Amino acid sequence: MQEKLELSGIVLSSTAIGEYDKRLVLLTKERGKITAFARGARKPGSPFLGASEPFNFGTFSLLEGYDAYRLAGAQIREYFSDVKQDIEGICYATYFCDVLEYLCVEGIGDTGILNLLYLTLKALARPELPDRLVRRIFELRLLALDGEGMEAFACAQCRDEAVSVFYLPKNGLLCRKCAEKLKDGYPLSESAVYTIQYILGSPLEKLFAFQVGDSVLVELEAVTDRYFAEHVQKKFNSLQILASLS
Repeated sequence: MQEKLELSGIVLSSTAIGEYDKRLVLLTKERGKITAFARGARKPGSPFLGASEPFNFGTFSLLEGYDAYRLAGAQIREYFSDVKQDIEGICYATYFCDVLEYLCVEGIGDTGILNLLYLTLKALARPELPDRLVRRIFELRLLALDGEGMEAFACAQCRDEAVSVFYLPKNGLLCRKCAEKLKDGYPLSESAVYTIQYILGSPLEKLFAFQVGDSVLVELEAVTDRYFAEHVQKKFNSLQILASLS
């Protein structure tokens, strides 16, 4: 008899297969990204019908197979219902999950990335936080957790702490003196520099505890667009849908 595994995680994606089944991709604390099949999950009255929806967070009972798992039960602790009621919220949440499904490695657990996704989805449900800001916080912090963090606390050229210019070829910020010798730098306001440093250096539980003005958000978007595209070279359909909504 197969032993059940109890894994904590979030449903990154849920795809219909066959007549009644679903293929789930889960991000778990214990084993990282895994694939699980929920048999009969699309049948009316199935105990997996609600549990197998994207973004659900909880504990999943699984039977381990040769190359995938089979869902045997689930205790969902957070459905993120507020996010699912808003089309933009769904698109942003789908994008965050798509990125992690692309970047995360099968079978290697990472509590930091799972916690980041959970907190990001919680932040999406807060009306006072712009979704655009939530996205950039997620992207910058994720790259740092994935080993591609931006050099933001000292000049990437000379190590001077007075940084003020983003320079992509150096993967970070430069002081004004070093930036003057190079082309294609992107000057930043003091507030934008502080925002980037806060995103990279604050504890996860305080990551979404701030807001910025429109001008700083525009700077943050410009920097993150370039930096993220350099390190994640994939186009995501969820972003294209978001662009069509604006």
